[in-house]
Amino acid sequence: MSEIFFGKITGNIVEFDDHEINHMKVMKVKRASEILFTDGEGKLFRGKMLEKGMASVEDVVEVRSQQKIKIDLILSPVKWEKMRFIFEKATELEVSTIVLSNMDRTTRKETESKLKKVSMVVRDAVKQSGNLYMPKVMDIGDFKISESACKLRFDLDADKRLTDVGNSDEFVLLFGPEGGFTEREKKKYASMGFEKIKLTDRTLRVETAVIVALSGIRILKGALS
Repeated sequence: MSEIFFGKITGNIVEFDDHEINHMKVMKVKRASEILFTDGEGKLFRGKMLEKGMASVEDVVEVRSQQKIKIDLILSPVKWEKMRFIFEKATELEVSTIVLSNMDRTTRKETESKLKKVSMVVRDAVKQSGNLYMPKVMDIGDFKISESACKLRFDLDADKRLTDVGNSDEFVLLFGPEGGFTEREKKKYASMGFEKIKLTDRTLRVETAVIVALSGIRILKGALS
């Protein structure tokens, strides 16, 4: 796919923020240049650059339906290099919501600035991968868990596997910090309806576990395309 940008569309005009304007400078986009852009809501548009930070909306190039499978990801913050990798890959695998949650053993606490950094990583991953749906990024305090979702907490100390999970099109995946969940948290999440699931018999790094879980669910549901 050609280089695409992310913008806010109002009528037949799209506006780009400083992050996108800097990206355009790198790509040497000039006035009257034809560009592709998305609003993160499933549409790819074509337009022409006007003045700095603005372009006309000429037509819709593609409309993509949202996938039937909805996956929300809850994760304890980890080192930034790992976080960046996780959220790039999660976006490519079309996760719906990314939720940061400070847990008992979290060493690198979630902050408002970290949420903003994650949002920028997600945006760039949308543009790079051609996924036209922008995952939502939020703090656990703003996230409401769907009662109908299949809620999974990943832990080596489990008997069930992904293949044992019941039939569902909506999932909430919970990953703990590198030190694991405390007993208090295990009881808390069990009371919330989270089912304990083992991915493999080996201890995976969190970034590997997230990719395995997301890919595994999409393969099992026939939704990895």
